[in-house]
Amino acid sequence: MDSVEQATGSEKSKVELVQFKESFETFNNIINNLQRQYLSLEKEYSEQERRLEEINHQLRGTINDNREVTSFINSILTSLTSGVVAVDKSGVISHFNPAAERIIGVAATRALGMKYDEVISSASGGRFSAFDTVMTGTEFDSEEKEIVVKGGDKIPLSISTSLLLDGENECRGAVEIFFDLSKMKKLEAEINRVQTLAALGEMAATVAHEVRNPLGGIGGFAALLKREVEGDEVKTRLVDKIITGVNNLNETVVALLDYTRRDQLNMRDISLGRLIRESTEYEQGDLDGDDVDISTEVILGDPDLCLNCDPHLMRQALLNLMRNSREAMPGGGCITIRADRVPDGTQCPLPLPAVFIEVKDTGMGIPENVRDKIFRPFFSTKCKQSGSGLGLASVWKTVQAHGGTIMVDSEPGIGTVFKIILPVGS
Repeated sequence: MDSVEQATGSEKSKVELVQFKESFETFNNIINNLQRQYLSLEKEYSEQERRLEEINHQLRGTINDNREVTSFINSILTSLTSGVVAVDKSGVISHFNPAAERIIGVAATRALGMKYDEVISSASGGRFSAFDTVMTGTEFDSEEKEIVVKGGDKIPLSISTSLLLDGENECRGAVEIFFDLSKMKKLEAEINRVQTLAALGEMAATVAHEVRNPLGGIGGFAALLKREVEGDEVKTRLVDKIITGVNNLNETVVALLDYTRRDQLNMRDISLGRLIRESTEYEQGDLDGDDVDISTEVILGDPDLCLNCDPHLMRQALLNLMRNSREAMPGGGCITIRADRVPDGTQCPLPLPAVFIEVKDTGMGIPENVRDKIFRPFFSTKCKQSGSGLGLASVWKTVQAHGGTIMVDSEPGIGTVFKIILPVGS
């Protein structure tokens, strides 16, 4: 009985041992599988980490590239002389470059975040703007409009707009590019004036030649008639009036022919101070015997400054300006002549180096609505005019012949300033 029990116990131990061995092997297999999976996962993790590092490196490169592109674009927008304004879908300004600040006269810090029409006010309606483009979808190309800037001044602009679209072709806003047309408009007006004066000059020359011969005949017949009526005081006085009228007309014809003649410039270097002194001396000679109290003051910034010009024509131009100033001060006043080199860094319509000559008076001034007409032949604001009426027109012609420009600034009741700007080496 004991041996049977021992045998049974031995077999049971064997079974348990086999079961333990099988369990151990199973556990060992599981451990081996887990280890293999761990190694596989570790390898996969390393591969993913390597890929992630590559992606991060590419992303950092892309970010740097985008940053450089953004910086480059911002540099372009900053350096542009044209104004650039961008608005979002609601018309709020999101970009305002320095040129826009300069032209509009509004700082970007104030403009950003505001509605377009709160910053840029149009003098001719709300059309042709980024705001209109984003609201209607209509793009504009090189359209002209006027805007009102600080102080109430109006500036002509050329406007181009475009919609801003995202990757899905959805509208994100609009951008507007504009530039100031003021200089171009002035140049157009100057060209029109040159063309008008050229046409008028040709016509005047033709008319003057046609009138001159009959005038000579009228004067000759009037002289003969005066001999016939000699002794008759009334008739003689009437004939004298005819002769005086003929002489005045002849002077006008001669002046007109002189004006239309193409001047040959005799250029040479001359001291600017000497040129002005000689001009004022001639003008002072004309003033001798005049009861009107008019003083003349000369201010020279650089007494040794020289100018390359035709001294005769330039002297005559200064005389015409001074005589114009004198006629604008029937009750007396002061004529101030100031001349110097145009300072470096200042806005100048001519390339530097250049010189300026100012003739300023304390007279009646010129109304704003006729200032663009004063250089036209025979135009005058005076009720009674002596001379040919070609003084300022001749000044303008002389300055243009020297490659210069002339500007006028006047305030009624205060006075007028004529400013001639000439290249030093005309």
